[in-house]
Amino acid sequence: MVKKFTIRDFLNKLIWDKREVPDDYEICYLSRGAPGDIEKVSASKILKVYSRGFEYKDDRGIIKYIPFHRIIFIKNIKNNCYIFRSPRYFSNERSGA
Repeated sequence: MVKKFTIRDFLNKLIWDKREVPDDYEICYLSRGAPGDIEKVSASKILKVYSRGFEYKDDRGIIKYIPFHRIIFIKNIKNNCYIFRSPRYFSNERSGA
């Protein structure tokens, strides 16, 4: 049986699996007040993954908590491949891993 993709499991894999390179991944999320209401962060900045979101330290040293439901996409920037695309923002396309 194939295990269902979860953002939490994938982010934990990036942190703990030495075969993965977190710098290769970009997370784009809804950020009200940011230009275009969107911000992007490298997965290498993730500090901790929780059951419903993750924390990262931004370039100013501020720790931000991002709930999973605000993630628009996760992309491997090295090979230009989407790992996850939110059906909320990509409703006319298939989403998934």
